[in-house]
Amino acid sequence: MESKRCFTNPFSDYKGSLLTGQSCESGVPLILRKVESILQQLPTQGGQEGGLYGGLAGVAYMLYQVSQSKLFSSQRESYLHRACTLIESCVLYYDNEQDRETRASFLLGGAGVYAVAALIYKASGLKDFNKPLEKFKELWRICVPLGFLECGSDELFVGRSGYLCAALVIKQKLGVEIHTTSPLHTHYTTNTLHCKQPYSQPQPQPQPQNNLP
Repeated sequence: MESKRCFTNPFSDYKGSLLTGQSCESGVPLILRKVESILQQLPTQGGQEGGLYGGLAGVAYMLYQVSQSKLFSSQRESYLHRACTLIESCVLYYDNEQDRETRASFLLGGAGVYAVAALIYKASGLKDFNKPLEKFKELWRICVPLGFLECGSDELFVGRSGYLCAALVIKQKLGVEIHTTSPLHTHYTTNTLHCKQPYSQPQPQPQPQNNLP
């Protein structure tokens, strides 16, 4: 059958098996080099701001994720140790964060930092992994008001959706339910629907202008 693509594809279709030399193991050296390159570029001071998206917490999350793979079992201990060091400084930073509105942000604020700290501490065998988890739980009240953020209260980066995403990650990784049996679930569902209602309403159409004299 003639291809409907708008460009010539010189490669054969994937048949379900990797080519010679292509395997998960073959990518390990590349990943190790990339991780090492990132670690060498970390600032000697600062970097705690920016959350998971643009700060040291994101690097800590990377180290955690890599450490969970069996392919990197020999690096697991050192990666988790470095991740603990990085995330601890970020937790201290967001403990003193003055911007209350963005503290509940998953990708850009404290919620994501606390969630990742709990994951890293738990993976490291630290008993106090519940401390950042409790800090995460306390942030739910920030997200309850319908329009608590001018830039979008249901945003994934800074709004309710991000907080719920972090709660889902915690459930998947730690098996801990966050507020699913409390009024928070109803609050979030109702407020999310109310926030979206204005976007579902028909918008007024511009009236044609009569340019005749």
